[in-house]
Amino acid sequence: MPIINQGIERVNPAPIKSIKSEKIHDQVYEQLKTLLLEGHWQPGEKIPSEAELCRLTGVSRVSVRTALKSLIAQGFLVSRQGDGTFVVDISVDMNMDLLVPIIGLDKKSILEVLEFRKILEVGLIPLLFENLSAADLVYLEQNVKDLEQAAEEQIETITEIDLAFHKKLCLISGNSLIIKVNQILSDLFRKSMQDVVIALGNQTGKIYHRRIFEAMSRGDQAETSAILQEHIENTIDSIKRAKLRKEFG
Repeated sequence: MPIINQGIERVNPAPIKSIKSEKIHDQVYEQLKTLLLEGHWQPGEKIPSEAELCRLTGVSRVSVRTALKSLIAQGFLVSRQGDGTFVVDISVDMNMDLLVPIIGLDKKSILEVLEFRKILEVGLIPLLFENLSAADLVYLEQNVKDLEQAAEEQIETITEIDLAFHKKLCLISGNSLIIKVNQILSDLFRKSMQDVVIALGNQTGKIYHRRIFEAMSRGDQAETSAILQEHIENTIDSIKRAKLRKEFG
């Protein structure tokens, strides 16, 4: 039976429960996430303060703050300085967030992420050309130059530059769901991209990104789509070959 002060329960009807001693911040996180998913707080609504949550759960401010930071980082909540913490529109964010634990990061996930990216990114090309601006091309050209100038051993730098290129394609599409999918799965994409760079190096990425940019600059939608698809399929095939070499010597 929840150990909650009746006066506090009347002030806040959400069924906050007392927290057990082990993995305290994880329990706070899971409980608040469940309440958000069940709609106890609506999009745009301010949730109880840290002090209020401490009283309701019976745990320290550090544990509550850690749980809130995780929820904010994952897009469940947004913190507004001096105003409090508010619920993000869960109609998109919460349901998409459920994809992360389903996909996981097992041995074959790098290929699954690449396959997902092929479907997502090639599919957004028509939207990209509807919204493409001169400023977007300037950004992409600089990104391509940065990738070409990155030293082969700069794995993290290459990963971030490469990710930024593909993220920009999603942003140009202007589709809020596509943008949100990319945002929520960013850590998964980053780990996959880093694995690709470690396994294959940077030479192929440099070539394909330059070709994609040049096709976009010419306004050739069909060629852009074809090159992007070829780029990801080439990466998938290279990863498969690398795995076979590793397995069979």
